[in-house]
Amino acid sequence: MDKKDEALLERFGEHPTPFYYYDGDALHAHVSSLLSRLHPSVRVHYALKANGNVALAGLLRSLGCGVEIASAGEMFVAMEAGYTPEDVLYAGPGKTVAELSEAVASGIGCIHVESVRELRLLEDIAARAGLFVRAAVRVNPDNDLSGSTIKMGGVPRPFGVDEGQLDHFFTVLEDCPHVYFQGIQVYTGTQMLKADQILASFANTLQLAERIQDQYGVAMHTVNLGGGFGVPYFTHEQPLDMGQVIDGLNAMAEQTRSRLPGVTLIIESGRYLVAQAGMYVCRALYTKESKGEKFVVADGGMNHYASAAFRGRRIRDNYPVRIMRGQGEGQEVAIQMGQGKDMPVQEAAAVELRLGKAADRIGELQPKATVDLETVSIVGPLCTPEDCLVKKAQLPPIQEGDYIVIPNAGAYGLSYSPVHFLGHATPAELLDFRGEVHVIREHGDRTDLLHHQRMIPLLEDIF
Repeated sequence: MDKKDEALLERFGEHPTPFYYYDGDALHAHVSSLLSRLHPSVRVHYALKANGNVALAGLLRSLGCGVEIASAGEMFVAMEAGYTPEDVLYAGPGKTVAELSEAVASGIGCIHVESVRELRLLEDIAARAGLFVRAAVRVNPDNDLSGSTIKMGGVPRPFGVDEGQLDHFFTVLEDCPHVYFQGIQVYTGTQMLKADQILASFANTLQLAERIQDQYGVAMHTVNLGGGFGVPYFTHEQPLDMGQVIDGLNAMAEQTRSRLPGVTLIIESGRYLVAQAGMYVCRALYTKESKGEKFVVADGGMNHYASAAFRGRRIRDNYPVRIMRGQGEGQEVAIQMGQGKDMPVQEAAAVELRLGKAADRIGELQPKATVDLETVSIVGPLCTPEDCLVKKAQLPPIQEGDYIVIPNAGAYGLSYSPVHFLGHATPAELLDFRGEVHVIREHGDRTDLLHHQRMIPLLEDIF
């Protein structure tokens, strides 16, 4: 076991499982590297939905990111993290009157209008308040060049205004004197791993922005290119060549200066910024066999990390998982990298993920000696068959008390999970930054379940 693994286990031992663990130094280096290579006219906004922890949001703010939100709750978190209203982009197809009113009153940076109805509502709210609001239109384009398997545009969706409906939108905009038009947003897909498809989508969006400016006589102050930058979760996936994306984007930014003078290009990212800096950590409670199959029951599961339990995923394969034995118990760290059906057992057992490298892909695969494996499923403590973190994978033998570590868990972990289901406590979140482990979310307890609930008099008391 190397010194880094020993240090990890020492940190793990100081906190009861389950918890999320974030490498703040790796996150800092990763995001700083990305921002330093971008053209001055390109701004990065952190998609808060990926991970809403206020400390992580604050760290990204300190590095120079803006923030993208989709609810009044996220607006509150963003303000607590130190963002100013001008740093905020507000997205989402179902903004309420109360949410829009709060955003208008705050002097928000920009609201992404998702329908003609929302545009009229925004004008009415701003007019009644005697204020002006900056807004961009989210466009659902006719063409989708992203190649994304999870499509957010280019097909029928509740998001944005169809490209074919823009005539109507800009006609209505002429009667909205309290809405200052900023530009457009296009977000066609997510978890994209091919640089050429991302750049094709960006180029299509910039061409659309030029057509809109020329056709409707509006000035483009911002063009939000979206994001969708992916990270590899499975052995068959190759990491995104972010260097190619940055070079292509910077070239587009330079070319755009003459065609769209003074425009700011915006990219949004959640997963790519934070995913690979995080791990989900739980422990094995015991093992059991049922009808010829072996199970490891862990103290955490779907309620903490729903994505790992296959919920909402199109790829029905195991996420990578690492098994770590506590110090002094005489066994090396072992690992399994989310073996798919076509991956040889020997190959799966011969790789190890080392986190914390400051690069486009935080982490690298290195050789490791093979170990004896067994077929096992890792399940959580919930009484539902959906609570399965790892299904029929080839793993080293797991003992009670072993740590079960799922890497790449910094995005869409706790923020995407049904934490109240069956009443288990919310896991802690830990941030290891500059030599100190900070508890950035305390472990929950049973009283959290009753927060904002109220008892009524029992029937016996009424009658």
